[in-house]
Amino acid sequence: MTNSEKTMVMNGFAASPSPQKEERGGKPDYGVLLYIPNLIGYTRLLLLLLAFCLLPASPASFVTLYSISITLDGFDGYAARKLHQCSLFGAWFDVILDNLGRGLLWVHIHPMLYLVSSIEWMAFVCNYSFGAKWRESLIEGPRAQQPNTLVTCILANNFRNVWGVWVIAGLHVLPVWLLGIKYNIFETHLWFLPPFIQPLGILLLGMGRLLCFCVEIWSIWNHIYGLLMNTSSC
Repeated sequence: MTNSEKTMVMNGFAASPSPQKEERGGKPDYGVLLYIPNLIGYTRLLLLLLAFCLLPASPASFVTLYSISITLDGFDGYAARKLHQCSLFGAWFDVILDNLGRGLLWVHIHPMLYLVSSIEWMAFVCNYSFGAKWRESLIEGPRAQQPNTLVTCILANNFRNVWGVWVIAGLHVLPVWLLGIKYNIFETHLWFLPPFIQPLGILLLGMGRLLCFCVEIWSIWNHIYGLLMNTSSC
């Protein structure tokens, strides 16, 4: 078995070729770096860096800039499809920005919450070899001879369902919500909200994050199972 074939069965079944694989004699297309979706990504990165520079001096400014960055996250994919500028780099860079932003958030809330970020990075590493087919790999992977019902419901229609929206809200909004509580943003800027909103938000968003955690653990276990199924040496 060649090294490339080993890569394709690393997870226990045929996967998409690694994005790092180059055509023989090919050259990098540096024009991809200037695609509109990727320019949006660079803007998001600058907003993230500026936002965290403003903590803890101006928590409200942080939330504003961070929220703009999250909002732009919804536009880069749309721009990529409309402008026909989809790229492996763009897909990779988008996830890197998401994980970087949330990781910094969790650490600012409490240093031990770095563990949450670690799980997100582990899931990213486990799913990356499948490229755009990573959702299918979680449902139809080597261990999932019968699809996991919870994972299937969450991933259905590319998260465009009640379960998926709940998970995405928990993933992205919960750390911002907790940071807002830590820095008293609700009391200083959202004072008009009733007191029960804070614990209710923690409950609903926390449950969404737990559902997301289930998907992450499933993806990590799916990867480990595939590695154990592959008996070839390194």
